[in-house]
Amino acid sequence: MNIRFFPSLQLLATVRIALRFIHEFHFHIVRTDFKGVTGDRERFYNVSIRHKVRLIHLPNLIRKNISGIVRAMATEVAKWYDSHRDLLPPASIDNWKRICWYSHGTIDYFATARAFLQDENLNRRQRFVLSCKYYLEDDVEALWEDMSEDDLMFIKRHTEWTSDLRFWMDALQSNTTLDWTQITHEAETGNYYRTNYPSNFFCGNYLGLPYYFPRLRSVRARFRCLYLATGNYSIRPFYLYLCLAQMQDYEVDGMFKRFPEKHRYQVIESFLYWPLQGIFLSIIERFRHRISNEIYLDLFKFILCERFERELLDHQYVSLVKQLWAPLSEETRSFVRKDRLYPCIAYIINSSDQDPIPNNLIELFKCR
Repeated sequence: MNIRFFPSLQLLATVRIALRFIHEFHFHIVRTDFKGVTGDRERFYNVSIRHKVRLIHLPNLIRKNISGIVRAMATEVAKWYDSHRDLLPPASIDNWKRICWYSHGTIDYFATARAFLQDENLNRRQRFVLSCKYYLEDDVEALWEDMSEDDLMFIKRHTEWTSDLRFWMDALQSNTTLDWTQITHEAETGNYYRTNYPSNFFCGNYLGLPYYFPRLRSVRARFRCLYLATGNYSIRPFYLYLCLAQMQDYEVDGMFKRFPEKHRYQVIESFLYWPLQGIFLSIIERFRHRISNEIYLDLFKFILCERFERELLDHQYVSLVKQLWAPLSEETRSFVRKDRLYPCIAYIINSSDQDPIPNNLIELFKCR
């Protein structure tokens, strides 16, 4: 796919500022996505973030953007933590020093995994599983030398025994490298060649996706990978972008054509997550001939409910909504107008780009 994400200098600068603010909060709060232990503290922390950011001498629009980026980075932390909670030391440990960030404001999972491999709070069993999940071959082989039979039995009993771990065990026990031809075959068919029972190579195996996706040796295997990942919401938006960027245009077109409606929507929605919103409209244009009225409506609802209502304003969403609406056909506009939330959408379309949008906009229109 020839659409590329190139972060602007302003984005890189605001991320550096946002990172400073997010480190002012305890890790155990941020890992809840600022919802708190009870799950009802999001508004409280939104206000707290705005108060902190208000102290810096920058234009109000930039301060709002920084507050939104802090929230987006907290979501990154929460998703990272959820996908690693069984691989990490106790939750009481402060993990800030080990989390590594890309300059554009998403977590570098691979660099972070390497940082945790140096963590004295991880035992060798945890280190081994973490290395396997990220396909860190040198670390896997070094740790394998120290693994005992008891370690292996413990891992089998207490760790989800996914296909990636089975392939690693086969390679290590036979003193060979990973067989990507065989892995590709299993990814295509869903049958594990040694045991012949139904399996899913990708289930529980998305942490190492940027490593193994380009090593899958067939279009069918890559299609099945993204089909399963988008179908169960397992793939990070930035990882999905990286996968699409490595595919030829004909392969992307074929995939999108074969995807059901749910999967098409999930692909497009992924570009409404930080930091990919800048290429969202390019993605819309790229797939416009395969976007249904229902998908357009769901995108408007997502922006309304997940961005404006939750005050997650990490992008200029008023302008984005207007640009999403402007080229729509009259048929699609008529379809959107029939929805009960259209008055809220119309309010945003008719607002100035700098106008604050009430976070209770939906509630306000319900009362009319």
